[in-house]
Amino acid sequence: MAFKTILIAVDGSPGAQSATRIGGEMAEGRDATVLLVHAAPLPPLVPGQPLSQERLADMEEMADEAFSAAEEILTDLNVEGERVVLAGAAADVILSVAEDRGADVIVVGHRGFGAMKRFVLGSVSSKLAHQARCALLLAPVPED
Repeated sequence: MAFKTILIAVDGSPGAQSATRIGGEMAEGRDATVLLVHAAPLPPLVPGQPLSQERLADMEEMADEAFSAAEEILTDLNVEGERVVLAGAAADVILSVAEDRGADVIVVGHRGFGAMKRFVLGSVSSKLAHQARCALLLAPVPED
């Protein structure tokens, strides 16, 4: 199966770097669209108070760092990626972009939480596995 639209979730973490390398290798030498998707976490909001300029700048800087790390990996593979950033919970943002852009595969890093930690903290990859309408590839984080 040829993947024409590859969505790679990026957040600057080692898992995202692994996902970017694998997703980039899938696209390398093919006519594929690579979407680099970053979910900007929603800060706690106080009704009637706008987000501070400082908080907005921090969110923008986090996204830029995540994209830059991913683009460096893709450049080494001679692959280009399109930046997509939306505010919200990571799994919800990824699922929304995948649906809107017709992704054939979602590539995400996988930290390998144990069952108890996954139950307590939740898991982006677990939610994606249950709700994605396309292929899902979990990229393992290389051990140090």
